[in-house]
Amino acid sequence: MRINTIKLKDIAKALGVSISTVSRALKDHPDVKPETIKAAKELAELLHYKPDTNALSLRNRKSKIIGYITPEISSFFFPSVLKGIEEITDKKGYSVMILQSNESYEKEVDCTETLLANNVDGLIISVTKETKIFHHFVMAKSGGVPIVFIDKVPTEYVGDKISVDGEDGTFKAVEYLINKGYSRIAIGLGNQNISISKNRLNGYLRAFKKYNMPVNENYIYNSDNTEEAEFLTNKLLELPSPPDAIFSISDQVVAGVMIAINKKMLKIPEQIAVLSFGDEPFCYMFNPPLTTVTPLGYELGKECAQLLIDRIESNETDYTPIVKKLKTELIIRKST
Repeated sequence: MRINTIKLKDIAKALGVSISTVSRALKDHPDVKPETIKAAKELAELLHYKPDTNALSLRNRKSKIIGYITPEISSFFFPSVLKGIEEITDKKGYSVMILQSNESYEKEVDCTETLLANNVDGLIISVTKETKIFHHFVMAKSGGVPIVFIDKVPTEYVGDKISVDGEDGTFKAVEYLINKGYSRIAIGLGNQNISISKNRLNGYLRAFKKYNMPVNENYIYNSDNTEEAEFLTNKLLELPSPPDAIFSISDQVVAGVMIAINKKMLKIPEQIAVLSFGDEPFCYMFNPPLTTVTPLGYELGKECAQLLIDRIESNETDYTPIVKKLKTELIIRKST
């Protein structure tokens, strides 16, 4: 191995760690263990590692590529977001490179560094439920790469953010149920650490406060997947005073809700109403079709792509971040 060909991947392979770990270690990042930092620096010095200045110079060129990092690509929401993004990027002559973080913070960091290494002009990111440290976002910004956060946005990081107004959408949905005469309204939330769950819980509580209705903590639960949602819904339905309506905030949650209700052979909406945040195709397939709050994935994608391209083409690095929340629409069907 010639000295002048040493790369980060060579150090990473020798130490048995990822390239991103070596990159952070050489920058003394607090996320990396002291012993790893020490080992990486010693090996880099021994091998006479130098950053690739040719690669760094590429940052001044436009690749016409946008990176998109999403927690998952399996839900129905993702394709609608991507369709909206590509509606804009196609018109503007940009390509989209898509990576999946699988709700892992470490994977999100790796995805960010991979996209930066591929000289993307900008990033659209929906953060993971684990993301609480933002050094990879700072790294992108310091390299002149703008970021627009979409849907799952970091609450403690200042930047461009476009999301759905989940609090308002949930408030309107619960208010609708209250006005229909439902009083024992449960809510199935997602992971309690993400902004989406927090915002929609706020909307739920705000509706109860407006109508001076007591909140039953037993009717509020968090689930990360369909199986957990089914299990927790079953527990709700077995309460001495079970809910007469359930509002779920995602397609995974509502699928579990519907499985549990069908197994109990309850009639919708005669015995229990169901309302979901997310107008996915299968919402029409349930019997009866579900009342839903539109998630606006397509609209979110368009807004984010347009804002990001505006940032890229303005070449400005010092700007006031835009935080925008799109208003939802309640689609009434026969489940309520």
